[in-house]
Amino acid sequence: MKRLIYDTIAAISTPIGTGAIGSVRVSGNKVKKIIDNTLKPKNYESKRMYYGWLYDENKKIDEITWVYHKGPNSYTGEDMLEIFCHGGKLITLNVLKTILKNGARQALPGEFSKRAVLNGKMDLIKAEAINNLIKSETEIALKVSLNQLSNSLSKKIIEIKNELLKIAAEIEVEMDYPEDVELTTRNLNEKLKEILKNMENILQESDNGIIAIEGLKTVIVGKPNSGKSTLLNALLRKDRAIVTDIPGTTRDTIEENLNINGIFIRLIDTAGIRHTKDKLEKIGIERTISSMKQADLILFVVDGTTPFDDSDNLIYNYVKNLKDKNVIIVLNKNDSSDFNENNYFKNIQDENYEVISVSAKNCKIKSLEDKIFEMYFEKLNIEEPTLTTQRQKNALESAKEYVISAIDSINKGFTNDVVMIDIRKSIEKIYELTGENYTDELLNTIFSNFCVGK
Repeated sequence: MKRLIYDTIAAISTPIGTGAIGSVRVSGNKVKKIIDNTLKPKNYESKRMYYGWLYDENKKIDEITWVYHKGPNSYTGEDMLEIFCHGGKLITLNVLKTILKNGARQALPGEFSKRAVLNGKMDLIKAEAINNLIKSETEIALKVSLNQLSNSLSKKIIEIKNELLKIAAEIEVEMDYPEDVELTTRNLNEKLKEILKNMENILQESDNGIIAIEGLKTVIVGKPNSGKSTLLNALLRKDRAIVTDIPGTTRDTIEENLNINGIFIRLIDTAGIRHTKDKLEKIGIERTISSMKQADLILFVVDGTTPFDDSDNLIYNYVKNLKDKNVIIVLNKNDSSDFNENNYFKNIQDENYEVISVSAKNCKIKSLEDKIFEMYFEKLNIEEPTLTTQRQKNALESAKEYVISAIDSINKGFTNDVVMIDIRKSIEKIYELTGENYTDELLNTIFSNFCVGK
């Protein structure tokens, strides 16, 4: 990719607050000028650390150490400067202000990594892995991010791309010199099937990779007063949701994150589903149904002290109609003398759902946490690098569909110029995956989720 020319950006790359050390990063075509104006060195070399003072004209700002990285041998591929000053909000901001005063501008979120991608220092897969690494909330997420950071996944994607490019080149040669070159249908078919197999191998763990990083989308559903909000509070170990005896208290979804034995959970408490004429409650119920459709795991909370009624059955039918969803039926209130689980087994015996008995009120939910861990730990404890974002998965799945279409065209006896259309579209999707083919909208969306200074 052609290296682009940029202005100079700067940002604080350590958390704002009290600390031993603060760090400010600078990248762009004015780095040397900034060094001369603010650090006043007699001479300096790339990749060496120096000690001295940072100056605003002749005024000393802070006693620092600093490193100059000459492009393209830097994180961004441009000239870079890293300043390590005393920690603390005010002093670090003063260092940044001095740099900005001397020709830099404040960097946008993820702009350093964005420049690294545009300058060919890394692909989008690695850039997203770096962001995931920083934001990891569990050891599982950290492991998956480190695996992806190793570049082995990018190498597999590059191998697929190169094989597609070879096929495209062979077809081009055949179309240009039909009398001298002839591709056999069988040979072309075998090559495409091998590519398809490699794509499917990468996609095989992608759903689990996405869950490991983005969290297991877990929706709590049930009729009003079944104990949904109480269960949410018990899982979070804090009072997050309002709990009352009044049906319909929860009108909207409540989202929280938690860690269950290393599994990152995105927990959603929803409005109780029942027949109602209340307009606000109806909106909440619609959002509940939408959340169920998007969930990875559904916790269907049933009040174990009351009969399985029409409201329970209404939710149960919703759940059954959602295919390929993991469901745990949570029989709540087992601390009550009125608790009776026999009625429920009669109603749910036609489905292979897990059934766990708990007392959310008394925080007796370990059996539920253990079941969630049992269901997902092995799936998410991924050894091989895999895709970790929906964007990555969508791009590779699209590339795969075009390969399937190309194979289908061959089997139907279409000419290679028709096959070539799908090959080119598949390559375009691979370029989209790696960042070799991008739009400003795509990059802005991805890097807006990064922290400032990365």
